[in-house]
Amino acid sequence: MGSEGIWTAGPTDEAEGGRALLRTVSRAAEQSEGDAGAAETVFVVCRWCGAQEFEVVARECFCYGCCLPLGVSDGWEDGFPGQHPWRLEPSYTPLPPSTPGPRILPEEVCRCPQGHGVFETAISFTLTDDQRIRSLSVGLRCPDDGYLHLYIDNARTVPVDRPHAPRS
Repeated sequence: MGSEGIWTAGPTDEAEGGRALLRTVSRAAEQSEGDAGAAETVFVVCRWCGAQEFEVVARECFCYGCCLPLGVSDGWEDGFPGQHPWRLEPSYTPLPPSTPGPRILPEEVCRCPQGHGVFETAISFTLTDDQRIRSLSVGLRCPDDGYLHLYIDNARTVPVDRPHAPRS
């Protein structure tokens, strides 16, 4: 199971748990070295269906309501409007496992220490002077038992070219 990293027992109360999640993920942005731009931390809400819980697999967060990806791993335009596509590079800690291809390995599926696999999610990011995301952190909170986890710790976003769709 993809539960590597440190999990912290957090509050089970929803309001306290939400504040604890924001604190956990915002600390990663504060520790960002050399980022002159602003840092923002937000709860994630699916822009398509409004769900607030996500399954986390292979560096990506998938909405529990509609199954669409958030775009964490690649800067998908629908998930991060106005941003360029990216790939993630580790900063201080390694990135979670992700293998190429359609097959999902058990170690790529994130689960809390109690085995739950659906999470409230918060993202913290730092911005460049031109408002592009420079680094990204993803925090998870299990709504069933309150466990907190910094899933992606201040990964750098490296711009990539995305092939254009052929014109008809």
